[in-house]
Amino acid sequence: MLRKPLTTTHPHGYVLARKDRALGLLRISKNASTESKNRLECADWLAFDDYQGPVVAFLREPVSRFLSSVPETALRMTHFAITEEWRQDRVVIEEDIHHELMRLAQAPIATVMEAFVELVAYDFFDAHHEPQHAFFTDRHMGLRVDPHLYLTESFETAVQQIEARCGIRTPASAGRGNEGGAKPRAGRTPLIDLARKVTRTGVYRTVAHAGFLGQRYRGDAGPAQVRDLNTMANQFAREVKGYALPDTLRERIAAIYALDQQLWAEVTARGGDVAASAVWPGIAAEGAAPVSAAARSA
Repeated sequence: MLRKPLTTTHPHGYVLARKDRALGLLRISKNASTESKNRLECADWLAFDDYQGPVVAFLREPVSRFLSSVPETALRMTHFAITEEWRQDRVVIEEDIHHELMRLAQAPIATVMEAFVELVAYDFFDAHHEPQHAFFTDRHMGLRVDPHLYLTESFETAVQQIEARCGIRTPASAGRGNEGGAKPRAGRTPLIDLARKVTRTGVYRTVAHAGFLGQRYRGDAGPAQVRDLNTMANQFAREVKGYALPDTLRERIAAIYALDQQLWAEVTARGGDVAASAVWPGIAAEGAAPVSAAARSA
């Protein structure tokens, strides 16, 4: 069994290390990656080969993670020909996938979700829905790095486990940064907001292509300010959250992420704080049931 090629929308092969090098965080997109970075005080990107300290990573229940990824990708996706280097969180996706998503932008949410699942089964085109095991395995499914694995569902317990294992103390929680689908306002004050408004920077900067969200909620994909994109992303997140996921679609998502499901279940059963090398080789050797034709078709 070979792992699918990695996406190009994430710094694969790197950990985010503390300045004291007491630990390195393997950031897995949509797994409390911003909150864990802040709580563990990790700031320096280092290649796997350049870091010899302990590594930690967070896992998340795969179906929940996938559903959370849909509005995130919709916010960040951009037209392949639009070059806005300042927009570091943009996701440039393949033209055929971009075209298909834009064509479906104003469709009912059930149609959008069906199509999104089909596209992800065809190709992982964004790190936000890329399988979690891809962040620490090589193409032959062996471990590139051996992180201790923790659970986003019990985040505070996980932080305490990491403190005990790595001998560190973390700052108190300031609250999760992206609850209820709302984009965080980290670093925002009235004065900073005014300065950004006057200078047309930050959330007042204009992107050239509003993409899927602009097409869905305005009827056009022309220019939009970042703050307006964020508002539309929150609206779409509420749509996705309110969608009653049919059992058949849930099964298709679970089939796509079967290996992740096995890994998450095993780490959950052990209460977290588990070395990947203690659980992953057996899961990889056994393998997941192949994704059926039904799972790959809309």
